[in-house]
Amino acid sequence: MWFLEVDIAVRLIAATALWSLASYLARRFYSQAKLDRFLVVLDLVLIAYVSAWLAVFYAVYTLVTWVIVNAVNRPSRAKGFFFVLCCLVCAVPFFYVRVQEIAPELPLFLALTGIAYNMLKAIDAVYYVHYTEERVPLVTYANYMLFFPVITAGPILRYRDFSATLNRPMPITGELVTASFKRLIRGYFKKVVVMALVTELLGRIAAMPGRPWWSLAACLVSYLLFWLDMSGYADIAIAMGGFMGLKVPENFKHPLKAASMTQFWRNWHVSLTDWIREHIFVVLNGKRLTKYQGAMIGFGTMLVMGLWHGFTAHFIIEGLFNGVILAVENLCGITTVKRSAKKPYLYFRRCVVVLLFSITTIFYTLDAEQLANVLRGFISL
Repeated sequence: MWFLEVDIAVRLIAATALWSLASYLARRFYSQAKLDRFLVVLDLVLIAYVSAWLAVFYAVYTLVTWVIVNAVNRPSRAKGFFFVLCCLVCAVPFFYVRVQEIAPELPLFLALTGIAYNMLKAIDAVYYVHYTEERVPLVTYANYMLFFPVITAGPILRYRDFSATLNRPMPITGELVTASFKRLIRGYFKKVVVMALVTELLGRIAAMPGRPWWSLAACLVSYLLFWLDMSGYADIAIAMGGFMGLKVPENFKHPLKAASMTQFWRNWHVSLTDWIREHIFVVLNGKRLTKYQGAMIGFGTMLVMGLWHGFTAHFIIEGLFNGVILAVENLCGITTVKRSAKKPYLYFRRCVVVLLFSITTIFYTLDAEQLANVLRGFISL
């Protein structure tokens, strides 16, 4: 990935250091608000270094969606229809790239790296304006969409949270810089060193003759690899935001402690699962849900998450698998475990959650041949 290339990583770190210094000086001698417009320039320069076409695409996408965001409440009639239409227009590039995946003969004339993340950010801004009826300033919106630590991956920003941290950034203190530096090192160590070792291990295990114990081992190692990949990037993004005094949300909250898959998805890739649940299903059904509505929302959230990753059979299967589990947990009333539960039962439930999720990760980490070999291993004696 581009942020792992040494020259790009050095420029990203240098940019965060430059912004930290500028922000510190601006708050003491100038105006932080007036400095924010230069963050847009810094974002575009860094993106252009990776790909000039990517910078042009996102500059245009940001400007177009900003117009859409501020126009969402303009019609005096049929506001609900126009609101849905604005959301769909923001998602057009995303749907195009997904269709292009299953119809490769279509021309890929857009720079769509990271569009899945930026589509969700644009739609969140549409929601914000629709429900608050506030106008979104161009500079704030451009910083929100182009913020380089999360331009193509990582935690999904919410407009209300980003605008709050941009207007009142965290003080650049020695403690903050030290904590951010340690987290940056941890993130790159996960992505560069540990992942290389675990990837090699997973490849060797997935190539072993199909047996249940090898398949189980492959799933568990795949879980580890998946976590290293996603949490490593989240560490990098959160650290870079910390250097700049801008808060990037946590994406993982001790998922190994989850005693149900419902709890697990509240702790794993939190920004994505919360976004899908809050922007689609809770809006449709309200916040007080029956167990049947909870089952439907759980199933739908997982199916949409699978489709968000790709319009292919294995992503659909993975979404259905997770959706059925969440639906069953809601219907059976086992989405949580009481604090008074005995430790052996609690640890058993956590082990079941780890096993269930580890099975889904192989759809992301293994190629078709490895995946087939691992799945055959579960039914081989």
